[in-house]
Amino acid sequence: MSAIAPRPDGSTPAVTALRNLPGLRRAWPDGDRGLVFESRDAAGRLRAGRIDTFGRLELLPHAEDPALPDLSPRLLPPSGDGRLVVHRAGRRAVVLGTDRVRKLVRAGRAARLSDPHLARPFLRAGLRTAEVLDRSPSRVDLELLPGASLHDLGDAGLPGWERLAELWPGAVRPEALPEHTGADEAAVLRRWYRRAQDLGVLDPVGAAPEALADAVAAVCARLAEPGEAPAASHRDLHDGQLLWDGSTLSLLDLDTAALAEPALDLGNLAAHLDLAHAQGRFGAATHAQISLLLEDLGRDLADEYRLAVYYLASRIRLSFVHAFRPGTQEWLSAWTRESLQLASSPLEAWAARAPGE
Repeated sequence: MSAIAPRPDGSTPAVTALRNLPGLRRAWPDGDRGLVFESRDAAGRLRAGRIDTFGRLELLPHAEDPALPDLSPRLLPPSGDGRLVVHRAGRRAVVLGTDRVRKLVRAGRAARLSDPHLARPFLRAGLRTAEVLDRSPSRVDLELLPGASLHDLGDAGLPGWERLAELWPGAVRPEALPEHTGADEAAVLRRWYRRAQDLGVLDPVGAAPEALADAVAAVCARLAEPGEAPAASHRDLHDGQLLWDGSTLSLLDLDTAALAEPALDLGNLAAHLDLAHAQGRFGAATHAQISLLLEDLGRDLADEYRLAVYYLASRIRLSFVHAFRPGTQEWLSAWTRESLQLASSPLEAWAARAPGE
């Protein structure tokens, strides 16, 4: 990253520009180039853009991106029937239609989005995945699956969580997938930490820099220790990836699927569940019930220590992810401080999640 001196509050010009951006929805680090973001303009339209390390902003036209050849305003009303719901500048966009979800990526990047082998372990377990309706080198059209996400359903989604607990063990088996090791997961955590640090977004996280660095180093060292035998894993499993329609549970975004320790998915899912509770999206009773379901799954599928380590890695990574987003002031500092306290003793951290303990 370019050597840009931080301001007195620790922020950089890129983050200062981001925080002054009207209609900001979310943002991501963009390698060593600065940031990319999504926002809503005055007309309520989704707009993507970039902010370089000097704080210079580029706002893309609505539903246009030179890096995404199949993204066009023609997909949206009045010409089309789609609604732009995701646009990460230069990387991907998602258009939600009446009967399909259209994913748009850079040329040559669509093959993995439509690889049928990635769905095999989850279909085998009884989960539903989206069928491919059409494709090109830079576009995949997937069927529109029924239901709402467990993220959006909140307490009403408890039966979907119960169904997940019934089905998930059937997916956790060996499969011909790319391997993702504990060392690989440590690299992911270090990358998020480094980018958050370089861009100066750690001030809202509310933790002493040395404590944060020590926790990241400790968790990464534990991740790199020898782990369990790998099995089919989603690798980005959270409540937003699961759709429930009252009878069928569907799984989204299979392009991250890999051969990994079973603790990765369960630890990530548990961390997102606890985050949802911290954000007020789950009541205490529902959170306790789902926590018990995950405790039972963990006992059956993963080593407790590895589960605790992956859980802590996900918790800390989520602090960095949300440091780039607005609306986190009410919970982010407390969440991060608690994560750092838990990081010193993984097994105690995992045991502390159990309701009543």
